[in-house]
Amino acid sequence: MTVAPVMAWLSIVGVLWTNLVVAAPASASAPATAPASAAAPTTTSATEPTPAAAPSEPAPSEPVPAPKPKLAATAAERLHAKGVRCMEELERPECAIESFEAVLDEDTRQRELVTDAFLRLLRLYRSTGRQDDIAPLLRRFWEAGGGRRATGHVPYSARFLPSELDMIINIDPPRILASTLFERGGPELRDYLFTCDEVRRNDIEITQRWRRAAQVAAEQGRETWEVYYEKWDEEQERDRKREARREREDARKAGPRDLPPLVFELACPLATALEVPDNAAWRRMTGISHHREQDKTAAIFQVDGLDAKLAAAVAAGRLVADGPGRFRLPELEYGELEIRLVSLDKDELLAAPVALLGPIEEARRKRKRRMNAELERLVAAVPRDTGMFVVLNQAALRELGFGNMERRSLRAVIEAVLPRPKGLQVAGLAGDSLAFFTRVPTDTAVRGRMLVTLANALMARSADDDADAAKWLEDLDVAEASDRKALLASYVITAKRLEEILWD
Repeated sequence: MTVAPVMAWLSIVGVLWTNLVVAAPASASAPATAPASAAAPTTTSATEPTPAAAPSEPAPSEPVPAPKPKLAATAAERLHAKGVRCMEELERPECAIESFEAVLDEDTRQRELVTDAFLRLLRLYRSTGRQDDIAPLLRRFWEAGGGRRATGHVPYSARFLPSELDMIINIDPPRILASTLFERGGPELRDYLFTCDEVRRNDIEITQRWRRAAQVAAEQGRETWEVYYEKWDEEQERDRKREARREREDARKAGPRDLPPLVFELACPLATALEVPDNAAWRRMTGISHHREQDKTAAIFQVDGLDAKLAAAVAAGRLVADGPGRFRLPELEYGELEIRLVSLDKDELLAAPVALLGPIEEARRKRKRRMNAELERLVAAVPRDTGMFVVLNQAALRELGFGNMERRSLRAVIEAVLPRPKGLQVAGLAGDSLAFFTRVPTDTAVRGRMLVTLANALMARSADDDADAAKWLEDLDVAEASDRKALLASYVITAKRLEEILWD
């Protein structure tokens, strides 16, 4: 995945912050097959006695064991099924809303049902004009269904990574692409975000920009080319300002420019080497790193049939064996770091600098868990059926938020006033819209309420002063968690708004 789609994803997630101060179910068992060859029946005379049955065989009169009864549907399953029927068959939205709201109230481990009910409620509230119910619904995301600890949504290999790594990003392409939003967006939306073909991505961008320019031109009675190049010039100016800010920041830091996350820099070259069609074909992409030290980073890719793909890639020279169980990409450059690949679990390929690999492999041999405990706890609080999530632990969030402040006295004052965050969790869901949920756990509830009040006041003022800002802020909600132990922010991006982010 190259920088363009990375920036697209980060721009979607970043909408939250630019407006603030900071395996498929198993199939049914196959029927038992008869032996490959059955003994042919032999003809016996009338006087020949019939052979007695072997003692180990059951008597013919023994009853056949009854099949095991099916498990009864859970309350969550019954309520969800009723809601779906009311919504899709009976077309009774109030009945559907009542059922799906009841699913959210259930104390259940079936988070997939809760999430589907959640996304359906968003759609139903919009279609029935219940806009005021959307914000309270969004605030329930983290605790709906009982808020239990989630497991299984981080690759197994992650547990062996060094505890110094304090940031993680996880993307589940199949879950994202199965959403209504991406189904309706067609191959263009899918390919723009996941293709490794830059020509294809560029063609999609130009086509979509011309399409939107034609719509605006028709509305305003102008020429399409005039609208297109006007927007093009505006974008080029924004890019120049962004690059100037980056250069000033690099000069101030007096160090090398930050490298792109390894998981994104490696995704496409690795996909090519393993003959994976594109980034949509990864079962999961996970990047874990230190918030400052670029040599402390790792990426994990999950794909079916990895062993066969590795063998074929080595035989064809697309990967080079580099010691027992290690591989390297011949032409990969990632700063001054030497990146190597190793498989520590079935269908998982881990990439990391050579200096980190030895301790990681040793931890795997000894089955010693090394992952940062605080980061792991924050990840476990993210629902497992999210399409993507980003998590930072307390040290990473504090340093990224205040580490660049030159005046230590000002930093001390701000840290004293603001709530003390215990980390950051951002989760993304894809339904007929994209929904991003941010949670900042904190132990200073009073300061948290002050910050929520201040943020909402600033948002209201920005909306009054700037019509363009108002358009972006109208779908942003900032609030306290019901237990007052976290600050929450949620943002819903409709299909129309997503087009504006990507193509305008």
